[in-house]
Amino acid sequence: MNPEITTPNNIEEWVALLCEQEMPVFDMTARKVIAFTSDELAPISALANVILCDASLTARVLKLANSIFYNPNGVVISTVTRAIVVLGFNVVRDICLAVRLIEELVKGAAKDRLGRELALALHAAIQARALAEIHNEKTAEEVFIATLLSRIGEMAFWCYSGEVGNRLEQRLNQPNMSPERAQEQVLGFHLSQLSRQLIKEWRLSDLLQRAIHQSGQGGEQMQAIKLGQQLAQCAKDQGWHSQEMTQLIQKIAQLTELSVIETQTLVHQNAQTAIQLAADLGANFAATYIPLPSAEPFKSVATAATKTGATKLLSDGALQIKILRELDAVLEAGQFDFNVIMELVLEGIYRGIGMDRVIFALVSPDKKVIKAKYALSQIQEELVAGFQFSRDVNTPDVLFQTLDRKLPRWFNAQEYNAHLRLIPTQLIQLMGRTPFMLAPIVVNQHSIGLFYADRSCSQRTLDNVSFTDFKHFVAQANVGISLAAARRKR
Repeated sequence: MNPEITTPNNIEEWVALLCEQEMPVFDMTARKVIAFTSDELAPISALANVILCDASLTARVLKLANSIFYNPNGVVISTVTRAIVVLGFNVVRDICLAVRLIEELVKGAAKDRLGRELALALHAAIQARALAEIHNEKTAEEVFIATLLSRIGEMAFWCYSGEVGNRLEQRLNQPNMSPERAQEQVLGFHLSQLSRQLIKEWRLSDLLQRAIHQSGQGGEQMQAIKLGQQLAQCAKDQGWHSQEMTQLIQKIAQLTELSVIETQTLVHQNAQTAIQLAADLGANFAATYIPLPSAEPFKSVATAATKTGATKLLSDGALQIKILRELDAVLEAGQFDFNVIMELVLEGIYRGIGMDRVIFALVSPDKKVIKAKYALSQIQEELVAGFQFSRDVNTPDVLFQTLDRKLPRWFNAQEYNAHLRLIPTQLIQLMGRTPFMLAPIVVNQHSIGLFYADRSCSQRTLDNVSFTDFKHFVAQANVGISLAAARRKR
């Protein structure tokens, strides 16, 4: 806890502290990601852009997308767009939420108690997800994230508790002291109440709201959440070979119509999966608290972390090749979706070539207006809103010239100054005086839009290699869109 912040005296002050002082980044990210839950028509780009503007989140998502847990078939995934296409919108959305939660918690004081709470939540979430898949695979990810976040109050408290956490720890260590009684004595409320308040404040999913309030007991999703929590808690408190665990496994076997042996094998494997996932999420300190079902360790956390590899970015050249191969795979599979193709090319230019700002803009049918459709940048919303230009027949400009001539252009510092009169004032106001590259999208000899890219923020130089790579990606976009147009005519 920030030493300059006064220790909260009640639950309302704790909620305000966590939302306004200690965890505002998670709050903001949670709102953006959860916003997609209720919008079944949300485009891939909406989620992809949230991820791509955070390099750390991009690396984590791609690492998890290639993990055994999320990608058992081993399909190589090098782009966020491809991850969403292969794994599904909801899966990637929930990966983002889990990653950002872990990252925010790790920023606090990763104490022993926090590790235990996070381990319990991760283990329960994995067990609940597996049980949900038996009944309805489509709801499994929602069950996973609802179970993971159901103890958000407990995790957030121990992360930022400071001295009051030490006092609660001492009270919990007293003989015959229940957690609820200790929390009431030290805090004046139960940490489960803090979870309810945070979930309400952050407007998290309806399923999570029902789970935390223990309503809707009859549904299969609620049942999976409850059983997942019971399994994790029983493994922690009584152990895998206790009578309580035997009875719980028998109950699950009856509900799932699996044999007792099959059920036991499933929940044991889930515990091992939880340890691996904890390492993949960067929560090694929590993985050690997930109890193993046998004396033989599954793998040490250090080994698991080493195998998955530290988070690192591929070199530009290698990443470009991977993204181009994914684009080729999309086209060869006959997936001529305009948005998917544009987003793959956009991501290839942004991450593969290493641009700071990339925009794809469409031209109106009468060729008089150019308007941004997608952008990748730290200020992408402003770029999409501001990148809109109207043709002036009396004043030629480089944007419409590029469309009319159907040829890519690169304005380095020398070209920029030499052709300053061709650069719209509005473009200079929006992007600043910076070298940039343009390339048109041409379908059936008609320009339908263009790509813009620069390195203004990092002030790195645009060179011949980057321009060649830029043209290559745009050429692939031209091929894909032309094939899509031809297919529609059939």
